[in-house]
This record gives sequence, C-alpha cells and structure tokens, in this order.
Amino acid sequence: MTATLDSPKPATTGLTFEARRALGKRVISSGVLIVLGATSGLQVMGFTVTGFSGLCLLVAPALFLTATSRGDRLIIVLATVAFAGFIVSSQLNDLSFFDERVIQWASFAIYFVGITVIAGRDLERLFSLAAGVALGSCLYFLTAGLPFSSLSTFEDLWKYAFAPSVTLIGLYVLVRMKIPVQIQAVFLVLLAGASLVLNFRSHALVCLGSAAVLLVTWLAREKMSRFTQFLIVAGVGAGLGTLIPAIARSGIAGEAVQAKTELQDSTGVPAILAGRTESPLSIAAIIDKPIFGWGSADNLTTEVFARGEEFAISIGFDPNLPFYGFWHLANGATSLHSVLFSSWAEGGVFAAVLPVFLVIAALTVIWNSPRYGIWAAMAVQISVQAGWDLLFSPMSYNLLAAFALLAAVFASRHLTTPGSRRSRAPGPVSETEHDEVALR
Repeated sequence: MTATLDSPKPATTGLTFEARRALGKRVISSGVLIVLGATSGLQVMGFTVTGFSGLCLLVAPALFLTATSRGDRLIIVLATVAFAGFIVSSQLNDLSFFDERVIQWASFAIYFVGITVIAGRDLERLFSLAAGVALGSCLYFLTAGLPFSSLSTFEDLWKYAFAPSVTLIGLYVLVRMKIPVQIQAVFLVLLAGASLVLNFRSHALVCLGSAAVLLVTWLAREKMSRFTQFLIVAGVGAGLGTLIPAIARSGIAGEAVQAKTELQDSTGVPAILAGRTESPLSIAAIIDKPIFGWGSADNLTTEVFARGEEFAISIGFDPNLPFYGFWHLANGATSLHSVLFSSWAEGGVFAAVLPVFLVIAALTVIWNSPRYGIWAAMAVQISVQAGWDLLFSPMSYNLLAAFALLAAVFASRHLTTPGSRRSRAPGPVSETEHDEVALR
C-alpha cells in the first residue's frame, strides 16, 4: 500500500451513540494529554527537570510491564551510553555529577520513557502531548522565562520565546479541524513570512523547509520516486538559501533583518554553518579531547581557542573578527551554540552518540513523512526544528522534551517489533490519521 497525503474524509453526520461516546472519550483523552504536556512549563531545575519530567518519572516503571519495540530499546540504550559518557567526563574533569550537562541525557531518557508509556505508538496521543509541551513552553516564558530573559518587544518575544511553540500549536489546531496537509503547509509558509519580517530567519527557513517537503510530497504522490522528490526539495532549499538572504539584504523585511544579514556576510562565515561562528572552536575542542571531552566548555584552554581561531580563518572567516566576543556569553561563559557539538566537546564521543542518532531520526521521519498521515506536518516540523536545534542551537528550556518527542515520533513508525502489544503494526487508521498511513 502506498502512502498519500490526501485530505481527510468528511465526518459522517448523525453519529450513533457508540460513535458519539468514542468521540467524547477521544476529546477528553486529548485534553488530558495536552494538560500533562503543559506541566513542562513548571520549571524545577534549569532546563533538565520540569513538572512534566516528574510525571514521566512516575509512570516510567510501567515500561517494564509492556513489550518494547526495537526502536524503543535502541533509544534507551543510546541515552544510557550518552549519560554514562558525561558521567565519566565529569569525573575526569572535576565537574559536579549534578551539573545540568551531566544529567541532560538522563532527563531525556525519563521524558522518552514517560512519553512512550503514556502515548505508545498512537499518533493522536503523541501529538496531543507535543501540543501540550508547546503550550508548556509558552507558559514558562509567560512566567519565569520572560523576567529571566529580559524580553520586551514583540520581535524579541517571537524570536526567543514563542515562535516554535506557536507553530506546533497552530498545526495541531489545523489537524483537529481536519485541514488537509497541503493547507497546513501553506500555513507554514505564512508563518515563515512573519518570522522573516520579525528578524527570525532560522525559524523562517525551518518553516519553509517543512512546507517544501510537504508540498513536494503532496504534488508528486506516485508520479516520481522519493529520491527524486528530495532532489527537488534540496533544489528548493538551495534556492531559498539564496533568496532569503537576498530579500534580507534588500531591506524589504525591515532594517533590523538587513543589518544582521550584512553583519553576518561581513564575517565570512560559510553558508553551511548557518551564520554561526562557534563551530571552529567546537571542532578544535573535539580534536584535542575526542574520547572523554572537556567536561565543560569553560575548561577550554587558550591553546584550544588559538587553534579554533586558526581553523576559522583557514575556512574563510575574517581574520579581524573579535573571536573572543563571539565565543563567550555576556557572563563570561564559553558558548559552543550547538547541542551536538557541545555534547561531543564537553562529554566526549560517547555523549554525542544520542544527538547524532537524533539527527538521523529526524531525517528518517522527514523521508517517511507520508507514514504519519494527516499528522505529517507536525511530524516534519518537529523533525526539522529538532535537527536545526541539534546542529545550531544551545540547549535551552524544553528542548530535551522536544528531542524526546522526536524520538517517540520516530519509534512510532520505525524499528517496530511485530506481535507485541504496544509495538505491533497499526490496525485500522482512525479518522484523524485517515490519509492511508502505511508502514513500509
């Protein structure tokens, strides 16, 4: 059976009593799951422990009462290896066991196990939790987050607080309204335009990338191979990578966007680094201690900074750049600005196995997006955003929950074990998953 992204069938009028009761149960279940996910807005300890992680820890023992899939087991093993890698690195580098860097992948594992127990492989439940986590992120920034970050203008609020979460919530609402996937893609294009005007170019690129995957998949259907479809998406991506900076330089999107683009152009940063200047420092740190890492980026020596600067200049960076300012935060802490690179540089190669896998999982979900039916837009958006954050963003609030959701979305349709209760191939597709979900 081939997978398509057709619009859902219209609901039948005159529902029977049993159908109305089933619908009521689904509505209540989704509401409860959204509330559970929203507890992620209750901060307990930094970015690693939230109210939602506490709930996940409470239900985690139930995992032993159910049969797990190969995907579930693989993710738990990789999280354990990454956690162990950080433990060893912390002991070698005199870093506290309770440092957030050390426990971050243990926190991820708790999130993943809890989500797996609560939602299993049911897409409606998974994405209801995702919408709840997005709502929790908004709640965090409306309470503890904004005073801490000193955000004031709408542009700052959109960029540093709400954009990714509002995007997921918007897509969830569209799915519940049974809006076809191609229209959801148009919604992403409109959000991309808004983000570009609001000086959030990376979010614009993420939304446009997701929309390109969805629209090409919908237009191509069975007319061309998946490989050919992604060649087209890659071409569209390359075109957008040229078009968006050109629009930004022209001033059409506003003076702030124009000034930032011109500043990044002047640094000589290769386009593949997405404007980030920290990657050369990360690579220098990894090369110096590839196995067990530095424990913390603040432990990097002046020799590592010098090698990072030399490497940056060798790949085209402007030699006159103030590298020290780019590589340090206002409080003096060293910034690597990449979840994947910082995991490897600080925790060593074993700590990096999980983020590397998550990048692969994101690409796999994107490639097999038709498997998610009407939920495809949310699956792709979660994957593209997570991939971007893994490569180009530092660890921040609720990112661990977002990565755990990506892992659960991946495991729901990949590396499944036939015959087990939770991981067996899905039965008949529910109304909300209509679009001929196929496992292939």
